[in-house]
Amino acid sequence: MRDGLLTNPGEFLGPRQMLHCPGSSRRVGVALRDWGTASGRALVVADRVVAEKGLLDPTLAGLREARFDPVVYAEVAGEPHDGLATEAARLARTANVTAVVGVGGGSAMDLAKLVALLATNDGTARDWIGLVQPPRPVAPLALVPTTTGTGSEATRISMITIDGVKKAVSCRQFLPLVAALDPELVAGLPGPVVAATGMDALCHAIESLLSTTRTVLSATVATEAVQILTRYLPKAVDGDHSARGAVLYAAYLAGLALNAGVVLGHSLAYVIARRAPLPHGTTCAMALPYCLAYDQAAPPEVTAHVARLLTSGETDDLATAALAVQAFANQLGQPTSLAAAGILADELDAMAAECVKDYPRPNNPVPLSENRLRVLLGHMHSGDVTGAWVAMSGDADAIRGEEER
Repeated sequence: MRDGLLTNPGEFLGPRQMLHCPGSSRRVGVALRDWGTASGRALVVADRVVAEKGLLDPTLAGLREARFDPVVYAEVAGEPHDGLATEAARLARTANVTAVVGVGGGSAMDLAKLVALLATNDGTARDWIGLVQPPRPVAPLALVPTTTGTGSEATRISMITIDGVKKAVSCRQFLPLVAALDPELVAGLPGPVVAATGMDALCHAIESLLSTTRTVLSATVATEAVQILTRYLPKAVDGDHSARGAVLYAAYLAGLALNAGVVLGHSLAYVIARRAPLPHGTTCAMALPYCLAYDQAAPPEVTAHVARLLTSGETDDLATAALAVQAFANQLGQPTSLAAAGILADELDAMAAECVKDYPRPNNPVPLSENRLRVLLGHMHSGDVTGAWVAMSGDADAIRGEEER
């Protein structure tokens, strides 16, 4: 990795303890107690399907063994919204819980973070949007992922939908006391779920490398995550249990990297999701090649490093890497154009405006421009990565010139 990539000392955030082994979900209760969490009721926030399939059982058994009385809230189905947060927070407050445990995909873990905040602080989700510093510490928190991609167990972010719009709550205290990566919980995932969540992890890692707020440590873990994902994700999709454990770990690393911030790719993913009922990782995968095209004026040390990672060291050329990403997503069965997602061309102007207004990304290496994004989205509609690259290249030369001056 070239020195120019590692220019920001910054800060690096992560869980207090990470457990990674088969059966680690059963150790969550003991780990919480080891960190000084008092015995008592523990609210377990979970995906409905996770509860139905019995994947909660090891965590619940371990909590009881550690002298916790688990109270289960397993109403998460799809993206979490503020109504769920209000309902779960009311349960946490009424039960006077001593800890909150999230078990599931990103939605369940994001909701658990927000509930841990609301369990000890006043208000509703609507009162805690943006960067927050709660006056009272959040409830002791443990997170157990059951998918292979969101990395929510390692991030300071909770995404919550309010009035149909995804909003972010950012709090350092959302980094849990304990994150448990249990390969047994992802062994039975359907291949398409592994593909979508794994691509989400890949996007977290790559976008964090492009972020102007990347740090030495975030770049290091992002690099490791990409190397694992490009090697093992296809095998994991095909059902290889060992590969799924590797991808689960890579998703955690990518989550750590995500604390440096994601960039344009996620903004595009969110506005796609408003119009197409697709998994978050799928929309991120669709956006990533175009994010690379838009951000081709990023520092050359960064773009060369990203290109080498995405092509397994074959080239420093980011344009080639953007095509490789699209091919990789296609190999995993992901749609690679807005048209394939059912989005009409007359939506593109609104999508460009929403990216700038709702998800502006000040850490993106190239400022977001509504006009440039409209051009980019035109190529994204037809799946034309090369055309997007050429269309963005003239502006990229001008941006580099401005930086040099």
